Amino acid sequence: MGLQDELVRVEAEAARLRREIAAGPCREHGHDWKSYGGKNAGCGPDCGCSVPVNVCAKCGDCDYGENDEAEAVRTDCSAQSN
Repeated sequence: MGLQDELVRVEAEAARLRREIAAGPCREHGHDWKSYGGKNAGCGPDCGCSVPVNVCAKCGDCDYGENDEAEAVRTDCSAQSN
C-alpha cells in the first residue's frame, strides 16, 4: 500500500471517528430534536394530516416523521374517521 492509499484510509477512519464522537452524546443522553418541517401523515388516501419531522442538533440524525407527536396525529385522524 502506497502513502496516498494509507492517507485515504486514515482520513476515512478519522471521518468515522468524528461521526461516532458526534453521535456519542445522543447514545448516552438522547437526541436534541429540533423541528425540520413536516410531511404527510399517510393516514389514508384522502388524508391531509401533517406530522412533524425532527433533526438532532447534536448528531444530525433525522426521525423522518416517526415520533410520538406523529403517532398522536395518526391516532386522532383514525378516531375522527370512524
